[in-house]
Formats: sequence, structure tokens, C-alpha cells
Amino acid sequence: MPRDSTTVLRHGRVLLTLLLACSARAAAQRTTQPARLTPADFAWQLRALDGMPTTLDAFRGRVIVITAWATWCEPCVAELQSLHALHQSERDSSIAFVLVSPERAETVRRFLTRRALSLPAYLEWSKAPAILQFSAVPTTWIIDPAGTLVLRHRGARRWDTPDVRAFLDSLRRK
Repeated sequence: MPRDSTTVLRHGRVLLTLLLACSARAAAQRTTQPARLTPADFAWQLRALDGMPTTLDAFRGRVIVITAWATWCEPCVAELQSLHALHQSERDSSIAFVLVSPERAETVRRFLTRRALSLPAYLEWSKAPAILQFSAVPTTWIIDPAGTLVLRHRGARRWDTPDVRAFLDSLRRK
């Protein structure tokens, strides 16, 4: 059945409105208002894959990119390549990458080795602080050197883009 231009235009406006609403809702879920981490938040206990304990406090004073992920999560797997590329290009010590998995060390180690990914992976050893709670993986947070949570992103994304690099550079210069 042929449609006249008015019907097509009306449906196009409805579609555009829905897309914009979904995009705004998704953006609201992906970012957070800046919030200061407390000393208790920095006490979050993690374990490196070699079993060495650490806390988030070990990374204080640097830009911290934290990603909660899992080996069984397809969006996480897709995202890891771009995190690996970003990590490789940001080798200076002013940025800390902290990839946190709830899985066993051997599972994570085998996964990263099979895919030739050299990323700093940790295991969640204590419950994440309230400011870093997550209900879906992947979830990524970026904390500036002053300890302020400046970005929260739920879902996969490309992290090795010029925009992300410029954002990290701006945080480094704070």
C-alpha cells in the first residue's frame, strides 16, 4: 500500500523522537555526576592474578580506568581489544588500568593469554564500594587524580579513540 509523503514524514518524526529519547536515556545511564570517592572507597580489596593483594588506594593520585568484566560476557570480549590498544598507547604511569573480574584467577589468566591481551587484571576480593557498584558487565569508571569519579559507562564501547585519549589527557593535566 503506497504511503503519501505526510504519513512518511509523520512516521519519520516519531522514529526520530524515539531514537533521541533512547539516546538520551542511554547517555544518562552511561555517565554520572562527578562524585568524590572517600577513603573507604579506596580501601576496595583486589587481588592480582598472581595472588598479590592490593587496594584501589595503590592507584590514588593517577587517572584510574576501572572496568568490571567477565570472560563469558560477549560485549566485554569485544571491548577488551580497544582497552588493550588504549593501555598499550598510554604506557606512562599517570594512568592506571584496573580490569576487575569476579571469576577465578586461572580462568582470567587463560582467557587473556589465549587472546594475547596484556592488561592489568584483578579479581574482586571484597565487595565493591557503593560508588562503584554495578549490575551489568562491562561497566567502566574513570576517576581523576583528585579521586573524583568523572565517568561511568555501562555497556561496551571503543576506548581507543581520539576523544577518549583527549579526555584522559585533560584529566592528567588537572
